[in-house]
Amino acid sequence: MEQIELELSGFTLRSRSVGVSHTAAGLSRGLEPGEPVVVNDPTSGLFYAAMVADIDFSLDDTTYRIEIGSRLAPEEAEDWLAPDPLHGEDELTVHDLMKLLGELRQSRRVLQALEDDVAR
Repeated sequence: MEQIELELSGFTLRSRSVGVSHTAAGLSRGLEPGEPVVVNDPTSGLFYAAMVADIDFSLDDTTYRIEIGSRLAPEEAEDWLAPDPLHGEDELTVHDLMKLLGELRQSRRVLQALEDDVAR
C-alpha cells in the first residue's frame, strides 16, 4: 500500500477530497481507482485512511482524486503500510473492513449517479 504525504487544509478535511499529482507526490508506481492509500499530513502528524476515487491523465502527469476517510492512529497506519505476513486468508482485519467500506461508498455514488441520469 502506498503512503502519500500531503498538507491537508481545513477545507480539504471538510470536503474529504483532494487532487494529488503523481509526480509531486513522488509515488513509486501508478495507483488504481478504488485502491486504498494512507495519507500522512506532516504538519499535523496525523494519518488518514483514503481511497483513489478518480484518475486524470495528461501528457505531463497523472492526477488522482483522493477521498479522505477516517483518521488512523500511527500504529494503525503502520499496520496498513506493512501488512502482517501471518494474516490468514479467511481472517478480516480493520484494513479489510475499511477497504470494503470504501468500495461500498464508491458503489453508492455510482448508483446515485445512474439513478439521477434515469430521473432526467
